[in-house]
Amino acid sequence: MTKFDVQKVFEQFTDYLMPALTPYEATLYIFLLRNSFVKNGSCDIRIGKRTIGGNLGSSRSQSTAFSHVTELLKGLKEKGCIRIGDTNREGTLYSISLPEDIPLVKEKLVVTAEQKEEDFFNDPEKRKEIFDRDKWLCHYCGDKVTDKNATLDHLIPQCKGGGHNKNNLKTCCLVCNAIKSGKTYEEAAPFLLKSIRERKQQ
Repeated sequence: MTKFDVQKVFEQFTDYLMPALTPYEATLYIFLLRNSFVKNGSCDIRIGKRTIGGNLGSSRSQSTAFSHVTELLKGLKEKGCIRIGDTNREGTLYSISLPEDIPLVKEKLVVTAEQKEEDFFNDPEKRKEIFDRDKWLCHYCGDKVTDKNATLDHLIPQCKGGGHNKNNLKTCCLVCNAIKSGKTYEEAAPFLLKSIRERKQQ
């Protein structure tokens, strides 16, 4: 097994994995990670749900309910964070995946790599390449834009992992950009269409 890089794991957890987990799932993942990789250098831990619940309680006199722990483990399994093995008297065997081995983190790492390779959002010359490619027309309403009111919109919003690469950027007018904001196109479409209709009627 490769050496456990605490800094890299922590960065990947906070930047890519934590936003996809509920607060309780994140707490449980850290607990399992600490008692597997950090404690003994292994991805495996055998532990009972009641023991987990006792360690996740908000105080020493409280423990997380058995059923809640079951749901949290199910959520982590569905997100590819853990694999659940056999159960014996000592508890259930859980195999913990490091963030870089979890599918949803892998996808975000690829996007991040693309961002580092080509940043078409912050580089003025590359921004102009996008405007020229799109013929200085708003991707949503089709209106002509100029260097005074042209903006770039992230098809996949930055808050949802969208990068500054050429394929994720579209020329956009100020009005449509403000409406779409941090939404996906599907989320923003009704508001964009309403605005476009109202502007064409004026």
